[in-house]
Amino acid sequence: MKKTIQLSLLGAVLAISAHAENQYTLENINVSASQGTTLKKKDVTDSVTIITKEELEESRVTTLNEALNKLANLSMTQNGGRGTSASFYIRGMSSKRILVLIDGVRYNNPTAIGAAAEFSQIMLDNVERIEVIKGAQSGVWGSDASGGVINIITAGAKQGLHASATVEYGAYNSAKTSLHASYGAKKFDITANGLLYTTDGFSAVEPVKGNVNYGKRYDDLGLEKDPYINRTNNLKVGYNFTQNDRLEASVNIIKSTVHYDASSYNFTTGTFVPTDSPIPQTTVFNRFYNLAFTHKDKTNDIKIAYNTSIFDRDIVGTYGSYYYNGSVNEFKAEDKIDYLKNSFVRFGASYQKFEQKDVTAGKNKDYSATSAFVTNYNKLSLLNDNNTIVTESLRYDKYDAFDNSLTGKVGVKQFLKDAVYVSVNAGTGYNAPTLGQLYGAFGANPNLKPEKSLTTDITLGNDTVWITGFYNEIKDLIEYDFTNGYVQASGKSKFKGLELGYEDYFGDTLGVKALYTYLRTEDAQGKTLARRPVNQLDASATYYVSDDFDIGANVQYIGTRYDKAGNTGAQTGKYTIAGLVANVKANKNVNFYAKIDNLTNKYYQTVDGYATAGRSLYVGLVAKY
Repeated sequence: MKKTIQLSLLGAVLAISAHAENQYTLENINVSASQGTTLKKKDVTDSVTIITKEELEESRVTTLNEALNKLANLSMTQNGGRGTSASFYIRGMSSKRILVLIDGVRYNNPTAIGAAAEFSQIMLDNVERIEVIKGAQSGVWGSDASGGVINIITAGAKQGLHASATVEYGAYNSAKTSLHASYGAKKFDITANGLLYTTDGFSAVEPVKGNVNYGKRYDDLGLEKDPYINRTNNLKVGYNFTQNDRLEASVNIIKSTVHYDASSYNFTTGTFVPTDSPIPQTTVFNRFYNLAFTHKDKTNDIKIAYNTSIFDRDIVGTYGSYYYNGSVNEFKAEDKIDYLKNSFVRFGASYQKFEQKDVTAGKNKDYSATSAFVTNYNKLSLLNDNNTIVTESLRYDKYDAFDNSLTGKVGVKQFLKDAVYVSVNAGTGYNAPTLGQLYGAFGANPNLKPEKSLTTDITLGNDTVWITGFYNEIKDLIEYDFTNGYVQASGKSKFKGLELGYEDYFGDTLGVKALYTYLRTEDAQGKTLARRPVNQLDASATYYVSDDFDIGANVQYIGTRYDKAGNTGAQTGKYTIAGLVANVKANKNVNFYAKIDNLTNKYYQTVDGYATAGRSLYVGLVAKY
């Protein structure tokens, strides 16, 4: 299966490599996170995947998990249903090495179990677009960005008064209600959004592979359901003092409760055993605040911002209660100066403080970093009047708890003919251990030191079809071991592979998209890393029957994937799932939609012993003013 997929996709790439430029190109969509400033996608050297508002609406995905997994070809594992802990991998680099930003505010929880952003808590009703920037971005963003950046941009206010409401109901007694309102004028604009999501869910735990009951779902086994509730509210306000001076403020609040199932580690067999339980639950109360002043003139683009991220995660477990409360405070000042027709230099400084509270009464833990950064960007015409884009970024971070860090990235993008290009990128990364890894309640190791990494890639393609080869390595990789907690492997862990992409429209009626990743990993001892699939293919097609009706289909194939390192533990890959979605526009103000996930009711697990949803039907209504 692996060789068939690789050869067929590679053949498709070679066959259509000279395809004319796609008239529905995404190349003119803005990218905000690549160089720390806004550029057109065609002017970015990095490997970037953009999920547009239109894609989100057509696919009717509900959470960030779904969007990244289905629409961005990122592999995902999750410990149960909605709201439970999830991990993502960009080119094999795990969640801890992926910086998540919401409107520029850091979403990574420095105290979280697994030391990663809480992807499962982010709902998408108010999202304008999602940018996935691949490769080390520490030279721009600092720690936590050694594998890439996921940048989420929420919707802003348009001119005039606008409002919308969404109601959805479906499988597992799931219900979603959201309200959105905005007002935009010359001087003042405001956007407000509120969402309530509830579901009875299903049991997070199921029999592990090899158990006589493996393959049976929770209702066949009499297991209790694990419900989930999410309340998300956000507010954005802006005031234009002049045409060039603007003050912005935003608040994003996520409050949720997820029930999950207890687990234990069998030291005799060396296996992790989930168990059905009605007691454990987690309450999440996360708040994100941003205050920013911007000034723009013919030469300068100045921004001064203060961001605060506050994380409260309270766990009531079978054997006691645990608290993961922390914060990230960041002050940043920067300027972008244009010095040639298509060239600029961006430079600035920042101060970040990471804090963990209440792990041990009266013994809060924290560390801080003071940073300086600079990026140079040139867009030139060097080869037969074809554009040549060159970028260089450098960042210095001075830590009060670790060795100081100097990281950078460089990229070159050369257009060969029309929209055909070749791009090359290389970057170094730096990942400081989180406070949860150093001092948390489970598996903490205060002797951990920062990881250092190198990522490289080369891409040939255009906006319709492309092929990318990548090679990444991490020195002193930090992983979690169920016997010893957080451990650090001396030496280099390696990640290499290929990515293929194809996206086009035919006759204004059929849109097709396919993304494929082939991945090979090994740790410092030469063992394959756990829970990364060797092959992943995501394909979708949307047929626009008329201006008022479209129907879409999506398919995902996950290849060989093992639950433990060294190709051991349960084999959790080798499956295909599919879904359907339809959108109907009743009039200019009202849309109806329906979707079916896991159309064939495929039984699979992404983590051994944890359940996934069966066939699921959802229907919804969107009213806009």
